[in-house]
Amino acid sequence: MKTKEIKTLINLLNTNDLSELSYQEESFSLTIKREVVENINYTKKNNVIIEEKEDDAFHIVSSPIVGTFYRTPSPDSPPYVEVGSTVKKGDVLCTIEAMKIMNQLEAEYDCEIIEIYPEQASLVEFDQKLFKVRPL
Repeated sequence: MKTKEIKTLINLLNTNDLSELSYQEESFSLTIKREVVENINYTKKNNVIIEEKEDDAFHIVSSPIVGTFYRTPSPDSPPYVEVGSTVKKGDVLCTIEAMKIMNQLEAEYDCEIIEIYPEQASLVEFDQKLFKVRPL
């Protein structure tokens, strides 16, 4: 089998979104496999591993910066949002302190808070999951 024919088979595999393709001639056989990666996240809570599959009905709000995550504007204030809260575009979700600057993270669209991942006053990394939301 020629390289051009193998490339044609690979192209056939990719364009038809197949995970495996087998080809056989008299004295030659070829199987091409493509790894299919499913978007699954694992979190550990109370020593139990929880599998979370990404769902189109929900979105993840991630941290735009590295810093300290605060759910409240001040220590004796109520949280900006709670699980089950409905927020409007522009409402503050949390504050992230970075280099002594308080950065407020605002909702980019109307949504319902489904889950809040970090604990109060915990360090968050760039692109770390902060909130699971359902767009409204």
